[in-house]
Amino acid sequence: MKYLTTYRGFADFGKKPSKWKSLLLGPEPMAQVDAMVKPYGVAVDGHGRVYVTDTASRRVFVFDPVARTVSFVGDTGAGKVTKPIGVAVDNEGHVFVADATLNRVFGYGTDGSLMIAIGREGEFENPSGLALDRQLNRLYVADSKKHQVFCYSSLDGSTIRVIGERGLEPGKFNFPTNLFVDRKSHLYVADTLNFRIQEFDAEGTPLKVVGSAGDIPGKLNRPKGVGVDSEGHIYVADASFNNFQIFDADGGVLLFVGTGGRGPGEFVLPAGLFVDDQDRIYVADQGNARLQVFQYVKEGAQAAQ
Repeated sequence: MKYLTTYRGFADFGKKPSKWKSLLLGPEPMAQVDAMVKPYGVAVDGHGRVYVTDTASRRVFVFDPVARTVSFVGDTGAGKVTKPIGVAVDNEGHVFVADATLNRVFGYGTDGSLMIAIGREGEFENPSGLALDRQLNRLYVADSKKHQVFCYSSLDGSTIRVIGERGLEPGKFNFPTNLFVDRKSHLYVADTLNFRIQEFDAEGTPLKVVGSAGDIPGKLNRPKGVGVDSEGHIYVADASFNNFQIFDADGGVLLFVGTGGRGPGEFVLPAGLFVDDQDRIYVADQGNARLQVFQYVKEGAQAAQ
């Protein structure tokens, strides 16, 4: 595992936000935020752009490491978010954001305009984590207070199925938070207060449980972000342990990365986690107001170095 970089805000690319917008908008408290305050959810698109929700500044940061720019989604106009939590991006660059205060999931076009709003009155109580199956065009939404995961078409927002209810058995949840979909269209759910990760197939059938309550490596205490790499390794960020753990495909623990602190590779209340197509691991380091990026180095590549 190799540490790569850290994202915080405009200063990462040696730039500052334009003051013209602040002058035009006036003294809105969050109008001049140039760095993340309380990052939570993270997603990466096919072009390497990194999307991070910030619940404190009430916006979604978009870091483009190629263009070396920082922009925002959902910070103005229709679809302006109040408490963005989960974020996901499809193959066309449409961005979906779960708002835990408005109890909606907003979808934005490539120009940032509101494209769709998902969630009828009373449908959600606390939408949190999002994940997209880019092959099957499915959007998954975890609702922590309803103890369920909703599955929609990412094309038109129609409901496909609802997974789970409150309980301890496989397929049931206790405050699910974050989600991830792997290359096989399998869904992974951070079943936070059941202290485990659950895996489901594309039809919503429970397949496997990873982790259980405890305070030693291989156990989970407050699992949040979850992701899976190209070799099937499962990554779990734990807000209590201030680290992320790596499990094999059968649920055996392989490694843990990090400890409490403010240096590279250290965390304070890690939250969302995402693994991209290049096996880069992105962790929202909430208490340190930053996003840390790591690279999984495959065995052959490691030996060659």
